[in-house]
Amino acid sequence: MISSQHQLPLRTPLAPLLSPTPSLPSAPLKRFNPGHPHWRQGLRLMSLRDWQAAAKAFARATRAAPGDALYWVNLANAERHSGAPDRAEAAARRALDLQPGDALALQVLGESLSRQHRYSESVDVYAQLAATGKLEPEALVQQAAMLQSLHRPRESMDVLLRALAAQPHLLRAHALLADACRDLGLKREAVECMKTVLALDPGNLEAMSHLSFEKRHLCDWGDLQADTDRIAEALACSPPGMSRVAAVFGLLSLPLDPALQLIAAQGEAAAVAWSVTPLPAVRPQDRALPAGRKPRIGWVSYDFREHPVSQLLVELLEQIARDRFEVVLYSSGPDDASPLRRRVEAAADRFVDIRGRSDGQAAAQVREDGIDILIDLMGHTRGHRLGVLAARPAPVQVAFLGYPGSTGAGFIDYLIGDPLVTPPDLAPHFSEKLAQMPLTFQPNGRWRPLPQPMARGQAGLPEDGFVMCAFNHTYKILPEAFDTWCQVMRDVPNAVLWLKETNRQLHDNVRREAQVRGVDAQRIVFAKVVSYADHFSRLALADVFVDTWPYNAHTTAADALWAGVPVVTLYGNAFASRVAASVLNAAGLGELAFGDVQDYSAAIRALALDPELAAGYKRMLNEQRDTLPLFDSTRYTRDFENLLSRMWARWQAGSAPDHLLAV
Repeated sequence: MISSQHQLPLRTPLAPLLSPTPSLPSAPLKRFNPGHPHWRQGLRLMSLRDWQAAAKAFARATRAAPGDALYWVNLANAERHSGAPDRAEAAARRALDLQPGDALALQVLGESLSRQHRYSESVDVYAQLAATGKLEPEALVQQAAMLQSLHRPRESMDVLLRALAAQPHLLRAHALLADACRDLGLKREAVECMKTVLALDPGNLEAMSHLSFEKRHLCDWGDLQADTDRIAEALACSPPGMSRVAAVFGLLSLPLDPALQLIAAQGEAAAVAWSVTPLPAVRPQDRALPAGRKPRIGWVSYDFREHPVSQLLVELLEQIARDRFEVVLYSSGPDDASPLRRRVEAAADRFVDIRGRSDGQAAAQVREDGIDILIDLMGHTRGHRLGVLAARPAPVQVAFLGYPGSTGAGFIDYLIGDPLVTPPDLAPHFSEKLAQMPLTFQPNGRWRPLPQPMARGQAGLPEDGFVMCAFNHTYKILPEAFDTWCQVMRDVPNAVLWLKETNRQLHDNVRREAQVRGVDAQRIVFAKVVSYADHFSRLALADVFVDTWPYNAHTTAADALWAGVPVVTLYGNAFASRVAASVLNAAGLGELAFGDVQDYSAAIRALALDPELAAGYKRMLNEQRDTLPLFDSTRYTRDFENLLSRMWARWQAGSAPDHLLAV
């Protein structure tokens, strides 16, 4: 499960570029045009938002009068709205052949390319549009969205400022400007941008979530309760099944009722799926595997690169028995040319790059490849391709690893968990059926670097102090956890709190909050970014890793245990708040997971006041590192294969998905 490197998914909702009313330009008709009646019919159908029927009418118009650029532009627009970006692209290009530089055709072409995730080409089209002198503010915003998708936030910001100079009340421009500021490390500025969005649209649930999320990056807790209450009220009032975007990843670290978290996820999933037409269903009798043909497992991710998802996954992929399964990876993210990327590619029977393909095109590829079980590794995180799964290209579809909660998606059958993160009594909080690994859902292995000797002074730590390490991302830190840590520091004079420096702008807030709680601000130490190997050597200097809630440490908990540092956690009633307990249990340290904040605090204090107790835990972890089940990827892989086999056997028998509890 990913914690430290995840961000909110980038939102690029695409506003209509052409009016769905009969307002497109046309030259006066000097003689009868055989396409004109079909064009008129298409405009009427557009006004009714019957996009597929409109596209058929405009297609008839283009067949009757293939030399009329206007008909091709309208066809492109209707195809774009009907969810066929490839056909929209073809029609727009035909219009441009007939009428080079046509601004409307360029707008539709740019958006159609973006829908196919061909962001570089889309940016080039918007540059052509700019050259026409007809780049309206809304089109500038679309251009900025594509630049943001290409991780070019500085250029995106420049374009957005031009758009806002012309039209200051463009809501989407302010939202994208917040994204650009965030990616440039300007968290305070991102907060102000999201405040502007809410001022323009006070009921915008996505903006509420983003605003709270950005403030928590800064440990700005001044309005935390009011923000949480407002979000909870908005979710509680959401009509069932409404496709309402909530930036749901940012809500996982808020103390919201799990029922509301599910509502948020369902709204997000509905927004993904609303325009997707599922492929024809595959029946067991249609997928009887011939002799020698093993079930094919497809995995979809943006993060087949130097990233925690691939770090956690790589040994599992390498060890899956090829006499039981075939492994096909579908990569939607960049090739960073890292050794890990090459290792992941080598671990697959086939590696398919789906960048530049629309969700529909990628889904068609999955169906053509005969994938039997399709595993989504992203959930509602940045760069996800849930639209591919919404088309139902595989008979069995599974959520795993990358998102610590329910996707809320009716098109995903199972969520892989374990008896701790997904116990049966929490099943009502998930739209998926629960598929439990017997020990922990989180794959690990022994790929992490071993800690090397390092002096505390090299990390800015006191040589004789009690070091509480809290290396979770700062958006996970809430006042109750910080209260507890400060109480320990008041009780233990030589204790220090060691935080991850996720951005420079949070220092003043954190130190002020410490002083308010009676703790000298100098007892807060910030850990700067270091190399991956140095991170583990530095991490080993801590006496204890103190966890956050309701969003626990995930990969970071396993990192700490690998470095020989005990983890103390507080578990709750949601997936994200139980991962550290699962990890600890697999390391034989389940006694360090608590359900009560007083017990959590007492455990940290006991470690601080009894150096032998803390040293004993560190000694156990260092001596048993190679034998702990948590890091036994071979055992994990066999259990994972058995779980997939149970899913597949159930589908082959014609049975609907059901909970698959650990055996």
